[in-house]
Amino acid sequence: FRSIWFKSLHPLHTERATFPAMQVLSLLLLPSLAVAGSVSVFGHKVPDTDTVSSAIVYAWELNERNISATAYRLGELNPETEYVLKALDVALPPLLTEVEAKSKVAVVDTNNPQELPESISKASIHSIVDHHKLSGLANAEPLEIDMRPLCSATSILYARAKASGLTPPKHIAGLMLAGILSDSLEFRSPTTTELDKVHAAELGKLAGLDVHQYAEAMLDAKAKVDHLTPTELIMMDTKIFKIGGKKLRVSVMETTKAAGPLAKKAELVKAMKELAQSEKVDDVLFFVVDIMKEAATFISSSPSATKIIEKAWNVKVDKEGLVELPGVLSRKKQIIPKLEAAAADAEL
Repeated sequence: FRSIWFKSLHPLHTERATFPAMQVLSLLLLPSLAVAGSVSVFGHKVPDTDTVSSAIVYAWELNERNISATAYRLGELNPETEYVLKALDVALPPLLTEVEAKSKVAVVDTNNPQELPESISKASIHSIVDHHKLSGLANAEPLEIDMRPLCSATSILYARAKASGLTPPKHIAGLMLAGILSDSLEFRSPTTTELDKVHAAELGKLAGLDVHQYAEAMLDAKAKVDHLTPTELIMMDTKIFKIGGKKLRVSVMETTKAAGPLAKKAELVKAMKELAQSEKVDDVLFFVVDIMKEAATFISSSPSATKIIEKAWNVKVDKEGLVELPGVLSRKKQIIPKLEAAAADAEL
């Protein structure tokens, strides 16, 4: 993914920078010499569009800095990500099945060890680019970390490119834009910042894409899940959290056609119970996010799951095991903070 439009990283080349001088300087002082072997770049398990896109984009950036890097994925793609790669004519990153001891890696879109290969603790982490809270990933040596409260990892990577004087080629700009649109639900999510919107507009021009049309096509692809099993629906966008002494798998399905998955409630409940038992988690919490309605519907699979949600949101789950949560769109910004706040008040 090396670009032929390389721009100098000389400290005086700052006409494209839009960030404070110290931030620009910190980027320009990053290692630029080639390293022995290639850095393996990857994001979290159960990869989404931002994770896959940011791995490819960060590998491009590292190569532009003369640091040999290769993008990988840690799982199969969801329908939206498949659409993005096909639309941009970008090759599917190879599947990484194991991280070897002392191998050099770069992590994007997460810093949570539970979302990474078990052997990550034995690797040498070169760098982390992420937009989530600190979650315990450790390394034996100092490393480069770039964490910012933007809506996506690709938004951070575009900021880095601008500050370093790098102009992304069309396919890289398209991937950067895809990460922003996917994680922000086309700017509907509360994780969206004004800077993300500026980045999206600029990237649309660089990629030669109409931002709204691109977002709509991505949302349409995201909703095409009729072929997936109930377990696949639950595992399509999911993470494990330890909250209030409980190990919870929190799954979110974002869609413009919520009626489809909600009609499969019985099958989803059965699949959640089986997952909880096989994975030895206390509960599986599943939220169907209606993007257009800007609300989430929680589907309960157990009395304990019902209790957790009723306590966190001060609502009543109905006899069918459902409750609508208006305005809830983001696991990171809304769902997890609510669960953590409820756990802080009393035992879940």
